[in-house]
Amino acid sequence: MLCIAACESKVKKPVTNVNLFSDSVVVDIYDLADRRDTEALLAYLDHDNAEYRRLSAEAFGSVKDTMAIPKLGILLNDDHAEVRKAAAYALGQSYDSSAVRLLVQALSGEDSVMVKNQMLEALGKVVTQPQIELLYKRPIEDEIKEGLAWGLYRAGLRSVYDGVTTEWAINLLDSANTYLTRLGAAHYLARIKGLDLKKYQKEIIDALTRDQSVNVRMALASALKNLNSKAVIELLSKEIIGDNDYRVKVNSLKALYNYEYEEIKVALYNALTDKNVNVAITAADIIYEKADSSDEIYITEAALKATNWRVKAILLGSALKITNSKSEIFRQIKEQYESSKNPYFKAALLTSLSDYLKGYDFIITKTFAAEHPAIATAGTEALVSLRMQPSFPEELKPAFADIFKQAMETGDIAMVAITSNLLSDTTYHFKEEYDSIDFLYTAKSKLSLPKDNEALQVLNKTIAYFEGKDDIPVTVNEFNHPIDWDLIKTIPQNQKVLVKTDKGDITMRLLVNEAPGSVANFVQLAKSGYFNGKNFHRVVPNFVVQGGCNRGDGYGGENYSIRSELANLRYQEGSVGMASAGKDTEGTQWFITHSPTPHLDGRYTIFAQVTDGMDVVHQVEVGTVIQSVEVLGDKQK
Repeated sequence: MLCIAACESKVKKPVTNVNLFSDSVVVDIYDLADRRDTEALLAYLDHDNAEYRRLSAEAFGSVKDTMAIPKLGILLNDDHAEVRKAAAYALGQSYDSSAVRLLVQALSGEDSVMVKNQMLEALGKVVTQPQIELLYKRPIEDEIKEGLAWGLYRAGLRSVYDGVTTEWAINLLDSANTYLTRLGAAHYLARIKGLDLKKYQKEIIDALTRDQSVNVRMALASALKNLNSKAVIELLSKEIIGDNDYRVKVNSLKALYNYEYEEIKVALYNALTDKNVNVAITAADIIYEKADSSDEIYITEAALKATNWRVKAILLGSALKITNSKSEIFRQIKEQYESSKNPYFKAALLTSLSDYLKGYDFIITKTFAAEHPAIATAGTEALVSLRMQPSFPEELKPAFADIFKQAMETGDIAMVAITSNLLSDTTYHFKEEYDSIDFLYTAKSKLSLPKDNEALQVLNKTIAYFEGKDDIPVTVNEFNHPIDWDLIKTIPQNQKVLVKTDKGDITMRLLVNEAPGSVANFVQLAKSGYFNGKNFHRVVPNFVVQGGCNRGDGYGGENYSIRSELANLRYQEGSVGMASAGKDTEGTQWFITHSPTPHLDGRYTIFAQVTDGMDVVHQVEVGTVIQSVEVLGDKQK
């Protein structure tokens, strides 16, 4: 092999601002990947040029065709470490257990630390439960603990784990290990369902209080969610009221969700007054789910005093659930609705009525007369929530069935998608409510691929259920939007864009080499002014802020789709990704992450990275206006 582990860190590539696509062969490789042309792309795995082999191997991480597995397995023995690493990544992306043998065999003879780490992580994506020992039953030198941590995490996401993997994760939290090792271990403990962590409470608490990385600490806060302990409650409560990063506070609150309300409500009350609105929103959400009538006075007063509209709406909904004076709270909600000009506040107020059956007339009226899609979408969701109540009155079922039929007949993508999910749920026996399902086909006639993929997925499922069929039509977006290579060739690899919002400016560096199709799409939209005046329509505390929807409710897009480009990248703080309704359904919507979100790795395209203005990203709220997106000129790079 040309390069051994000891020399890898010393190899430096020449610094240049020219992207990869001045090379016509590179363009061909990426274009074949974009077109999902497996047969033609396979030929490049045999190319004499190592860089072409690397690029074509990594491309199969997006194409995900199992036909490539045998040839990718051969590349695990390539002379070039970067090629072997790309092949390992692509094999992991196959999520096919036939790749296990290839990876295990290659691992035994691999001398590159970089490649070993990649192979271990890839192995975590493909091992089955009986094979889990293949991850850790080998000598684990310090240099490959990072790969072990992420291999354990990837396997655990698929519910492939055992007691030994959990013990390894605990040991990998040791401060002597690298940041990425500790981060992978912390996310294993935080995200894997069903773990019994009781005997590791001390180790997790110790790591949470001492780790120097806020990213590790916030993950460890989440890991404490299933430990029913006073010590944990006290620690998380301190994290919430302390002068900590708001993201640790948010995760601490979410961890407390599983505890008894009486034990955590003081922490929730404190969080409601936090200077960071994401903390207050998280606390309000938990109060909505868990509060009881003993808190009626406090929550009602907190709702009326709340200055943030989102917190106010959530608390009004909470008060409505627990108060005996429901008519008065309902009056307050209606009054707030009528006096507000903020469509997102109005939408949130309709959501606050999701448990109040007597408010259905108001919800129906506002839903079908909505002046903004976000209001209609929230209203439809509220009506569905009401219908799903276990005690829903028999006498109202025909009326609600007619309401949902009307919603379907509008052809509105959000109404169709939300209503279809309810109608196909066998729990509610909607088959018995309709003499004809012509209205479903009427709704379908108003939808089309690729724009309405998300709604068509669930509508086809609903039609199949009503007709008693097991086969559901596949809703796949055919190739319809080739990459504009002429445009791509003009974009430097360090190209930046400036996103101006009414909260401040955000600068992002486009990853043109890693995601040319997504970058070309974004640049075209930005230069046309597409994003100007639109809103960030979705904000999930310590997760993402999302924009680019032409409706403003998350269901919008244009009549085309682009391909998923799943380069070997990790979602970190400020990663910019493409939203989708499944593989190869991306369009105009994009999001920015608040913190590392590794469960998105290899599943959602990363096409940019925030370089300046993360403080603004952390302030973005639902409704924040994107004033403009400017592709910066050479002088500003």
